[in-house]
Amino acid sequence: MSVRALTVVVLLAVVCRAAAADEIVVSLYTFNSPPYQHANPSPDGPQVIGETVDTVRCAMDRAGASIHIRLMPQIRARYTLQRNLVDGYFAVDPSPEMDEAAVISHPVALEKWYWFYQGPRPEPATAKIGVIGGSNEEAWLIQNGFQPSISVRFAEQLPALLRRNRIDLALMDQRVMAALQQDWPSLGRSLESTFLRYAPLHLYLNNHFATKRPDFLSRFNRQLPDCMGAHMQLTQEEQQHLAIVANRLILDLMSEVDLAQAIHQRPGFDTFTDILTEDTIWQALAPQQPTPLASEILALPASENLRRWKADHAGMVTEILLTDHKGALVAMSQLSSDYWQGDEPKFQEVAAETAWGFERKADLWISPIRYDASTTQFQITVSVPIPLHEPNNGVEGVLVLGLAIEEALHNFDQSARERTTETAPF
Repeated sequence: MSVRALTVVVLLAVVCRAAAADEIVVSLYTFNSPPYQHANPSPDGPQVIGETVDTVRCAMDRAGASIHIRLMPQIRARYTLQRNLVDGYFAVDPSPEMDEAAVISHPVALEKWYWFYQGPRPEPATAKIGVIGGSNEEAWLIQNGFQPSISVRFAEQLPALLRRNRIDLALMDQRVMAALQQDWPSLGRSLESTFLRYAPLHLYLNNHFATKRPDFLSRFNRQLPDCMGAHMQLTQEEQQHLAIVANRLILDLMSEVDLAQAIHQRPGFDTFTDILTEDTIWQALAPQQPTPLASEILALPASENLRRWKADHAGMVTEILLTDHKGALVAMSQLSSDYWQGDEPKFQEVAAETAWGFERKADLWISPIRYDASTTQFQITVSVPIPLHEPNNGVEGVLVLGLAIEEALHNFDQSARERTTETAPF
């Protein structure tokens, strides 16, 4: 072998050893909770699979790490993480106790917690509540002043206790209950349910791991939106409920703000070239600094009216945008990250360009759920076309609302309960 070839071989060996030394292998614990995470028998031994496992594995891989996952009872998993015996633990509801021992990621899963019961819903403050022992639900109940009456080992025990009247309420994830009912249809028979909360569940990495690799968690967080996108779709029932809430809000807004007039009096540009040029400058400066046009739009009476109306619906409405028929902003409740909305689904799903201009494509569009790291909220976007006054299918512009989804669903549930009370016979 020549000296040159030998040198190449030695260099390759050094590079390979360095790469192996830099490889990040993360040991993680989680708990059994189909369909989010559960064991799957295989010839090589049980493998941990599920939707949340897919999300974590995807984000870890993109962040430059491989992972080993084991299922572990939740109490033991917390214990080992707090003592740095494992690198991380998911999917966990945030808690002060965990925050002391580890650093928390952005959400890796979004559970939908419901009260399950028979007949009229009992009041949680006085009801006998059943929950899975050591679960996120149990920890949340205790943190919020509820004392569970019964803690069980397995989820399937809760509907059985409800049927035997041993408990009045069971708190658990909707999809966990759906999985139980699929395997054992009799378990959930005749049970009623009421939405309680969206529970964002996180990955915790122990302090030793986070200190040793200070930039790793930020890399992991950046990958999460793409990795968990497929699991953020709304159910058909949620779509229906949110459509009712959105239509109610939009009608109220239209009764207070003349949207068509705001579009007619718009500042801005008439050509796409000018719109796109402004959009480039706008995006480069926002959100730290508005362009002159952005400042002009924010100062309009229409934008002031949108801010006032948004303040009246604080907690549920997070943003309001109004565009013209090309998708350019004409009014906004706060500075948007971009000027031209015409290339985004919130515009394209309700307005379509034709040879005769822009026409209505749909009466209402509701986006999938997304996580807003700046507000630590899960949100949706709803949009509706603003029709032309003439009797045709033309569009003058598009109205866009950002909604905090948990508040919106609570609003629907509260309205439904009030209507039931109003119409109930005495």
